[in-house]
Order: sequence, then structure tokens, then C-alpha cells
Amino acid sequence: MGHDLSTDPGYLAYQYGDAARLRIRQEAHRRYSERPDDFLEWVVDHLDPQPGERIGDVGCGPGIYHPLVAARGAQVVALDPSWGMVAEVARQGGWVVQGDAQQLPWAHEAFHRVMANHMLYHVPDRRAALQEMWRVLRPGGRVVLATNAGDHLRRLHELHAQVARSLGYRPLEGSVTERFSLDHLALVRSVFPNARVHVRPDAFRFPTVEAALAYYASMAVDRIADPPGDGSHRPRLLAAMAEVLQEVWARDGVIRVEKTAGCFVAEKTVSG
Repeated sequence: MGHDLSTDPGYLAYQYGDAARLRIRQEAHRRYSERPDDFLEWVVDHLDPQPGERIGDVGCGPGIYHPLVAARGAQVVALDPSWGMVAEVARQGGWVVQGDAQQLPWAHEAFHRVMANHMLYHVPDRRAALQEMWRVLRPGGRVVLATNAGDHLRRLHELHAQVARSLGYRPLEGSVTERFSLDHLALVRSVFPNARVHVRPDAFRFPTVEAALAYYASMAVDRIADPPGDGSHRPRLLAAMAEVLQEVWARDGVIRVEKTAGCFVAEKTVSG
């Protein structure tokens, strides 16, 4: 594995070969978010799909947005680089292909709207992917790109760094948000000049150490330089993190981690 896990093919295959770890994170957002309104609905409101429209979902994962789009009378055509995610969507009866966001296998102006949610930080050439989304979008069509704020999960990453150093590991600096976050408006506007940012403040309120630890174990535990190939770092880090989280919970009665996210929204103008 390279140091940049966000684009490392081997690590992405481990993370997204099936939906197990992703489901843990999605379920945590559903159960432990401070905000009562649903993030998925919030994103689809910005997408605003209309009955009869064709929607492209780039980097669809297990297709969690698809029922919400279908409920508004639109049809989703999806793509993901992972065969595991493709199989997950196909089992649900979705229209999905395996492919690369940097070279979309779709015709010019194929879609009324395009969404790419929490995935551009995994794409090596983000601008190429944005240009492909522009290509397959109809003039006047809308693109929505959901992602995290630059300080998303900062507290969790700080605790991880503390624990990793105490065990002799070197924590990776930053997070996936350094590759694509709500701070990357200039990049989005280089392809979609009228793009604007919508921010949605939120935080986790984990009621137990076990709940916070399960979320940590699903991804952040691996953010160390040169992790052992046998995964032996994971039980050591999980045990040490459990002790730290127990201290936080004993002091505060809850484990609170800010997780502000949001989306870019833009339309394809005739001039590009």
C-alpha cells in the first residue's frame, strides 16, 4: 500500500470489495448524527430530480441514493470502479456498470443530472473526472458533488494520531478531505464555472465506546505509514483507542466528533 490510502488500488479493493465496512459508516451516520434531517434527502433535494429524467450516478457505491431518486420519478444509471459495489447495486435491480470516473462509458449529453457523492477524493485525476461529468451532462443540466468539510472528523483523526504514536506507528498526515473537500471550489469551478457550495454542519454523538470504536475500525484505524500486510496493527490500535475513548466517555458521557459535510451544485451552461 502506498501512503496515500485514498487512491491506493489495493486498499480501495479492501475497503470496497464488498459493502461491509461502508455499511458500518453509513449506519453510524444514520444512528448517531446530531441533525434530525437525513443527509441523503438533503443531497437529493439539491439534485432536484424530475419525473422522467435520467440521472447519472458516478461512483455509486451500494446505491443508497437510488431509492430516493426513484421515488421522485427519475431513473438512475450508475457506475462504480468496484465489482463488489456493482454487484450490490445489480442485486437491487439497478442499472449499473463497472468503470472509471476519468473515462465514463456514456454518450455525450446522456443525462439530465449527474451526481458524484463522497468519491472524488478517491479519483487520481479529479479534474478529468469533472470534465467527464460535464461531457455526459445535457446543457442546462445539474451536477451535485457531495463531500466533506476540510475539518471533517478532525477529533477522531487527532485521537488516532495520539494512539498510533504511543504504539510506535507513524500516523498519516491529514485525511482524504485533503484531496477533495468543500474547500475545493476553485477546482470545481475550473470545469463548472457557476458552481456554489452548500454546507451542512453536523456531528456524531456516539453514546458508547463500542459505537465510536466500530466506526474507527471501519477505516481510520489503517491510517498509518507502511501498515503491516498481515493487519496486525489493527487489534493493537483498537485496544489502545478503546482506552482513550473510554476516558472521553467517562468525562463527557458521550463521544462527540464534528463531521460537517455538504455539496457543490452547478449547472452546465452552453459556454461550459
